[in-house]
Amino acid sequence: MLTADLIAECPPSLRAPLTRYLRGEASGEITLMHFALGLGDAGLLRSFLATLAGAAPQRKELAELLRLAETNMDHLGQVTALAKDGLVAIPSGNDDAVAAIGEQFDRAVAAAPEASVALYSLGSANILDRATSEIVSRLAEWDLLRPDAAVLDIGCGIGRLERALAPRVGTITAIDISSGMIEEARRRCGDLANVAFERCDGRNLAGYQDRSFDLLLAVDTFPYLYAADPEIPAQCLRDAARVLRPGGAVVILNFSYRGDEDADRRDIEGLASSNGFTIRLAGTRDFTLWDGLTFLLTLPAHRE
Repeated sequence: MLTADLIAECPPSLRAPLTRYLRGEASGEITLMHFALGLGDAGLLRSFLATLAGAAPQRKELAELLRLAETNMDHLGQVTALAKDGLVAIPSGNDDAVAAIGEQFDRAVAAAPEASVALYSLGSANILDRATSEIVSRLAEWDLLRPDAAVLDIGCGIGRLERALAPRVGTITAIDISSGMIEEARRRCGDLANVAFERCDGRNLAGYQDRSFDLLLAVDTFPYLYAADPEIPAQCLRDAARVLRPGGAVVILNFSYRGDEDADRRDIEGLASSNGFTIRLAGTRDFTLWDGLTFLLTLPAHRE
C-alpha cells in the first residue's frame, strides 16, 4: 500500500506502477518505463523520483529506482522522445493498420534502435542484452533449443534474439514488417551465416512450406498484430500448425496489450484447441526484468 505521503506526491496515473514496484511485482526498468511515458520528460522523471525517495526515505527501493534512472538518464530521453513523436501508440482499426505499424517502426528504429524494440530497455544496449539473455535462458530451460533446430522469429526487430540464438540452433528465419528493422538487423548480424532476414507483410505465414520449422517465436509481436486485426494472430497460429514439424513449439511472449490477461488466456486456449496444440504455459510470468506473459504451445510428436 502507498503511504499518504507517497499518494500526495504521485500522480494518480502513476500510482499503479509504483505500487507494483514496491510490492516487488515489477522491475525497476519496467517501472521507469511507465514513469517516463507518463511524465513525458526525462528531467521531470529525475525530479519526481527524488521527491518520492524523499517522501518515503524508509523505502530503499525508491532510492534504488532513482539510482537506476540516473545511471540511464542519457538513454531515458530516447523513451520520452519516442512517446512525444507518437511512436508508442499502436495504429489500429483501419485497413492500413499493419502498414502503418511497419512505418511507425521504421521511424522508431531510426531514432532509437534499442528502445524501439523494447521500451523497458530504457534505450540501453546493456539492459536490452540482459533481457534478451533472460529470454534465451528460459527457452533453453524449456528444452526448445538444439543444434539442428530451424527457428522462425516473427517480428525480429533489430536482430537481438538472432545474435543470441544463432550459436545454439541450426537456422533462423527472421521476419519483420518494418524495412528499417530488417536493415538494422542485417547490419548488426551480417556475420551470422545461419540467419536469414526477410521483410514480410505481417498477415500470415503463407510463404513458408509445411513442416519446415521446429520453433516459432513471437516476442512482443502479437500485440501489434492483434491491435491491427485480431484475426491476424489467429491466422498466424493456424499457419504455425502447418509449418511446424511434429513436436514443434510456438512461444508467444505477450498476446495483446488490451489489459485483460484472462481474455488472452481464453483466446489462446481456443486457438490451441482448434489447431491441435497442447498448452504447456498459459500466461505465466517467467521473467524478472520484463513483465511479459508466456504462452508455450506444442504439437504432438507424432502427426498424421
